[in-house]
Amino acid sequence: MFYVISITIKEKEVIGMIQMRELTKLLLSIILIVSIAPMQGFAMEKDSIHTLNKEQQLIYNITLKSLSNIDSSAKFNPENISYRDVGDIVNRVVKENPEIFYYNGVTVVSDGTIIFKYNDSKKNIIQKKNKINTAVKKVINTAIKKKMSDFEKVKALHDYLVLNVEYDDKNYLNNTVSDDSYQVYGALINKKSVCDGYSKTMQLLLKKVGIQSFYVTGTANGEDHSWNLVRLNGKYYYVDTTWDDPVPNKKGVVNYNYFLLTNKQLEKDHYWSQSTYPAATSEYYNYFHTMNNMIEKNGYYYYSNTQNDILYKMKKNTKKISKVINDRAPYFAIIGQWIYYSNYSNGGYLYKVKLTGKGKKIVKNFHVINLYTRSNILYYTIVNSGKIGQIKL
Repeated sequence: MFYVISITIKEKEVIGMIQMRELTKLLLSIILIVSIAPMQGFAMEKDSIHTLNKEQQLIYNITLKSLSNIDSSAKFNPENISYRDVGDIVNRVVKENPEIFYYNGVTVVSDGTIIFKYNDSKKNIIQKKNKINTAVKKVINTAIKKKMSDFEKVKALHDYLVLNVEYDDKNYLNNTVSDDSYQVYGALINKKSVCDGYSKTMQLLLKKVGIQSFYVTGTANGEDHSWNLVRLNGKYYYVDTTWDDPVPNKKGVVNYNYFLLTNKQLEKDHYWSQSTYPAATSEYYNYFHTMNNMIEKNGYYYYSNTQNDILYKMKKNTKKISKVINDRAPYFAIIGQWIYYSNYSNGGYLYKVKLTGKGKKIVKNFHVINLYTRSNILYYTIVNSGKIGQIKL
């Protein structure tokens, strides 16, 4: 973020006409302007944890209303707050409200004028906003069920994004990522995004279901990155939805290595201004970090463990763990009472076994990966040919 101050006078003409003793008086009457560029993805900014005072909150509310309405400008009282401080509040509004995806900078004038800049016409922005609003309602109606706990809501939204959004890795590697992929529009409408799109969309969806979260920027493995901090039952946890989505994309697969982590766990490969945020210290959900592919069914979590891909199940309410079968199953899917899995204890062949661990049978005697289901059809990828096979069940 940078500040540019411009003095709106014709310097040579004015200075030539006045005495030096009058210059100070003139400068006091000059209108000063601060132009603030939009926050780029991953910018390390002051965050939104700290409480605003009364005047700052007023500016926040004015800005939020104006940006939501796509207004060209707004007014504030310059006697109560410095125009230089307004830009930080504008950036805070944008960071806390990812639905304002069209913001493209602001000019703040010392006379109390805020001039907003947008990245598209008002007509096009409204069309995109309407699409996003429709998509948000659809996600919530699909993923969120009655009487869900806050934890269940967080998991449901995390899973929805992983299962329905594909990381835009080709464009990322070619440095051709579109602006949409950095915003909620990319994730919700195009179904393709980079980390900023994942984390902003997660923030927006959590906000819609009444769960406090923060959009966090920093680096991961040395590269610019963003993720979320989520509040559950009075405690804070980090969630990196992007890194739980396999690349290249694997349909039907959700990872949980970066789901509800502590500061200590996340800082192994993420860097951010930790002191800016509430500390995440609870290890209550650590059991998720032993799971690779995991599917929830009939009150159980079925998963292949991170140590050796053996297939286990955990009862949700008691956290009791039991082995389903002593086979390595990094890829699996569930239909009805059957688990279909790629048996890495026997060539990666396609097998099936009942949820109870009984009735084990071979289905296909060739190596398959990437199992998933749609409408009672099992899909799998044949490793030798790369073709997609299917079984109607």
